[in-house]
Amino acid sequence: MGIKMAVKQLIPGSIKRAIKDLIGITALNDRILELTGRIIMIEDNYWDQDTKERVKQRWLKSEPDKGLTWGKIISGNPFIKKMQSYINFDSQKKILEIGPGYGRLLKSFLEMKIPFKKYVGLDISQKNVDFLKSTFQDESIEFINGDVENVVFSEKFDIVCSSLTFKHLFPSFENALGNIIKYINPGGLIFFDLLEGNKRIFEEDHLTYVHSYTREEVTEILRKISLDLVSFDQVKHAAGFIRLLVVAKNPNVF
Repeated sequence: MGIKMAVKQLIPGSIKRAIKDLIGITALNDRILELTGRIIMIEDNYWDQDTKERVKQRWLKSEPDKGLTWGKIISGNPFIKKMQSYINFDSQKKILEIGPGYGRLLKSFLEMKIPFKKYVGLDISQKNVDFLKSTFQDESIEFINGDVENVVFSEKFDIVCSSLTFKHLFPSFENALGNIIKYINPGGLIFFDLLEGNKRIFEEDHLTYVHSYTREEVTEILRKISLDLVSFDQVKHAAGFIRLLVVAKNPNVF
């Protein structure tokens, strides 16, 4: 038996895993697995209006199933619990969710008995909206089929949340927040998660766009649309799926 093999056998598995986590090997392996099958598009002709419309078409046709979350149904609890660490929910709050999908966050709100005055879910997919309307039937809950970049509301919200959606907005989430800020009450908070990094890629279908952001890039976008950064945090949706959580505030007085 070689010396290297003998040393390996002497080190307990828990210590080996701790060493790997410390030097980033575990995170790197998770990232490699997550990106398997995707191709990076860096040619200039991919960043045009035609591409934007193709990306939107991909989400217009999306369906409310586990395909929206890595092929498995996951809980919205980790995201909601993070929100609770920044805000006190009460029966007077109006909440807007962007991209509710199959209702992951709303289900957690209801199961955790978190109070709100009204909950509005905005989704670009009519199939998602139809499913949500048939699943969550309550006078205080409403679902709207629309595009976050140009939707018009007749009311304003105290809290805006979006999970696993903003990373897919082409070419960035700037236009979406630039529109939504008009409907956030002064002092209102917005919570959204992102992949942290510095890449713009398409999955193998050439339609599913994924944008990873640096914290500097996020800070600059918030500055441009006059949102105050409250905090950068993290949310762990499931094993191996940790995302950068952005908490921002609308300081404007209308």
